[in-house]
Amino acid sequence: MIQELLLQILRECFDNQKKLENQIYPYNESLLELAYQHDIGLLIGDRIQLDREHHLFNQLIKQKNLERYYENFTHFQSVAEAFEKLNIEYITTKGLYVAKTAYKNEGYRHSEDLDVIIRKEDYLKAKEILNTFGYVQGVYNSETKSIKKYSRQQELFFLLYTNQSAPFLKKTRNAFSPVVNLDLNFHIFWKDSDLWNISELLTKSQFFKYKEFKIKTFQNEYVLLHICLHAYFDLNSVHVLYRSYSYKLKYFADVYGFIKHSNLTWEKFREICIKYKVEKYIMYVLYYTCIIFNDDSLLSFVGLDIPEENFLNRFGLNNEGYFYWKDSFMDRLFCSDKYKLLDKYFDDDIKTKIKQGRLLEGF
Repeated sequence: MIQELLLQILRECFDNQKKLENQIYPYNESLLELAYQHDIGLLIGDRIQLDREHHLFNQLIKQKNLERYYENFTHFQSVAEAFEKLNIEYITTKGLYVAKTAYKNEGYRHSEDLDVIIRKEDYLKAKEILNTFGYVQGVYNSETKSIKKYSRQQELFFLLYTNQSAPFLKKTRNAFSPVVNLDLNFHIFWKDSDLWNISELLTKSQFFKYKEFKIKTFQNEYVLLHICLHAYFDLNSVHVLYRSYSYKLKYFADVYGFIKHSNLTWEKFREICIKYKVEKYIMYVLYYTCIIFNDDSLLSFVGLDIPEENFLNRFGLNNEGYFYWKDSFMDRLFCSDKYKLLDKYFDDDIKTKIKQGRLLEGF
């Protein structure tokens, strides 16, 4: 089956011995199309015998990814300096650092936005700074090459019902990356808890060098914590599951590649998971990552219990209600009709709420 071949090649991408053997597979259009659906097309494309047209296309997409990262930090640099002058604590997270670590070449990983975490009480000051440097909250129209500003109602929707602001966009002069997108996040978890002290979390930082920029991000253990929690959210939120970017192999490749290529202290990571009481969410993601990559070693490294089967088959977040999959993990991972898959689990009331939320977010 095409799915099994895709998993085989994906595993080889992170297997040092297989990479040394440098096995190249015959061109397969269905395989490449499936890989792109899962946001790993560039990674898989390097292990397929591409014709000139597809090779050039892959190189073009890589270049666009690189340009987007560069533009994001080019425009964010002045913002970061202004944040520091006003003592606004911040951290950039996921994105570039995960791409450079997990894939060695950040061009392999597509990322639309720059995620920045701040304290919610600093939001108005941060918004004023971003507006000063030309960022506006809205949605970009690629046809008209314009940004449609969000309404006040839409801005409030994000602030009241999500842990982030409405996206901040800024036009550039770069044809590869005509607009940069910045999200201000106020949390890395989807529900409030007294266990989380965001001010303390923002001190768990490190710097890394990227071209001429010195970028502040989380320490490695906190990066892994965040990408696992982010993956859990996108794999389980009722509202996200309908979107094109949910349930993709990219989430598991991010996690596995980051673990394989970063220096992690597993005892420290385990203590962090226990401190914030997120063990079952982390182990959910790692359990399915092990299945994707046929590698149980991660489970012994972490040293936390695998959740019960009931939890592994559950989806829906606390405020959405809980539902239980009747479809296997692989069936939903490679499902070609997401709407048909999901609709049988929800009544009309839930579907209406999902549509209303998407409209307020600008989708």
